[in-house]
Amino acid sequence: MDSIDVMIFLSIVETHSITGAAEAVHFSQSTVSYRLKCLEKELGVPLFFRNKGNRAELTPFGQQFIDIAKRWQAVWQDTQSLKLLPSSTVVVAAVDSISSSILPEVYRKVTGSSDSLKLRIMTYQSREIYDLLENQVADIGFVSVQHQRRNVVTAMTFRQKYYVVRYSAHPAPPRKVSPQELDPALEIYSDWGGNYRQWHEDIWGPLTKYHVWLDTVGLISNFLIDEKYWTILQESSLQQLLKSFRSVQIDELALSEEQYRTCYIIKNVRTKPSSQHGLEVFENALYERMNTLRMEGSIF
Repeated sequence: MDSIDVMIFLSIVETHSITGAAEAVHFSQSTVSYRLKCLEKELGVPLFFRNKGNRAELTPFGQQFIDIAKRWQAVWQDTQSLKLLPSSTVVVAAVDSISSSILPEVYRKVTGSSDSLKLRIMTYQSREIYDLLENQVADIGFVSVQHQRRNVVTAMTFRQKYYVVRYSAHPAPPRKVSPQELDPALEIYSDWGGNYRQWHEDIWGPLTKYHVWLDTVGLISNFLIDEKYWTILQESSLQQLLKSFRSVQIDELALSEEQYRTCYIIKNVRTKPSSQHGLEVFENALYERMNTLRMEGSIF
């Protein structure tokens, strides 16, 4: 079984068509069809029904083969990484806001320790991070949304408060701000995961108005250029912003119920033997960092 054939199969599953898979893997449609037939011949079973129009519909064999293909792909990726990653490498997958604000201290500590731990740091969305953990491409993950996965364990790590942040040349002491004071059309919006979108829509209505929508916290300061623009940041991203940009007014929302951003740590139920020691070193540094932040009141 060839890695390209497995990749093509999973691309067809994801795009629901041979045409879509051909575009995704940059092969001709005839090549994708030929490689699929070769794979089915090798397995001795049909993976997709024929004569079903443009949509690729999985057979029962194809449904069963999805998990096998993902595991096979993960093993192949591990063998490829042998020449790139030392045995002491830990692969961390995290959403941007957590990786860039909470984890840098952990990254610096473990890479500077006597254990000579190496890190590979990957930034993805929560659902993609679950895929990486389920396929054992990553060793540990940090997400803001829970998903049920058979081979992944999820545990809540911390919660953080949200704040309203605006540009101000002369910041005043924090106060309670009514949501009615904030124009949705002037918002620098970020989706903080979990039930944040629903909470946001409950307050300001459907998300049809915003000044700009950002997927990375590193760009927020570029848009805080006028007091009329506003954004919502959780504690760690706010502290990150303040390191380089102090001209901000920080307030709390006047709400009947406090809203928190939750972070979850996820791991595969089966830790790779080669990653066990590195994970132990990483998690020890992580828990020290969490304890420090809790003492500072930055997380709960």
